[in-house]
Amino acid sequence: MKWSLFGITMLLSANVWAHGPTPQKTDESIQVNATAEAVWQRISAPCALAQWHPQVTDCEAVSDKQQKITLKNGKQLLQEIDEVSAADMTVAYRLSGDIDLEALPVSSLNGKIKVVADGSNAKVVWTARYYRAFTGNEPPAGQDDESAKTAVDSFVKDGLQGLKEGRQNAAANQSGWRKKVCASLRPLFKRIGLTLCA
Repeated sequence: MKWSLFGITMLLSANVWAHGPTPQKTDESIQVNATAEAVWQRISAPCALAQWHPQVTDCEAVSDKQQKITLKNGKQLLQEIDEVSAADMTVAYRLSGDIDLEALPVSSLNGKIKVVADGSNAKVVWTARYYRAFTGNEPPAGQDDESAKTAVDSFVKDGLQGLKEGRQNAAANQSGWRKKVCASLRPLFKRIGLTLCA
C-alpha cells in the first residue's frame, strides 16, 4: 500500500511540473502625432506593413485575404487578414501556413491593431496572442515561451515605433514602384516578345 501511494504521488508530481505551452500575450500601445484617420489609412492599406515596419522589407498580396511578408533576415511569414473594420479602425490578423521559426518562434499567433482618436492625435494599440514554437514539454532553446515573447514583443514594439516616426520603408517603396511600372508595361512587353517583369 505504501508503494502504491508513493507511486501515485510521484505520478501526480510529474504531471504538475510537465506541461505543454501556455498562452502568451503582447499588449503595447503608442501615441502618434497624426490624426487617427491618417494613421488608419497607413495601417489599413493592403500590404501596408512593408511601408512602416522596420523589420519588414517587402509584402506581396497572395490573395484578398493573404499577404506574404518578407523580413530583414530574408525569412517570410504568411499573414491572413481576418477583418478590416473602418468603423472600429481595427485590423485583425493571424499567421497561417507553416511558420518559419527564424521569422517568429511561434506555433500560432492572432493579432489586432487598433487606432483610437486621442484629441488631434492618435493612439495605436497592438495586441497579440500566441503559443511558443515547440508545443510539447521541455522545449529546446529558442522555441520556448521566453523566446516567443521576446520575438513578438520586439516585432510589435518596432512596428509601433515605425508608425510613431512616420517611417517610410525605402526598399518597400522601390519594390512597390517597380511593381506598378511592371504592371503597366507587361502587356506591351508581352506583345513584342520580351519577358521583362515576368
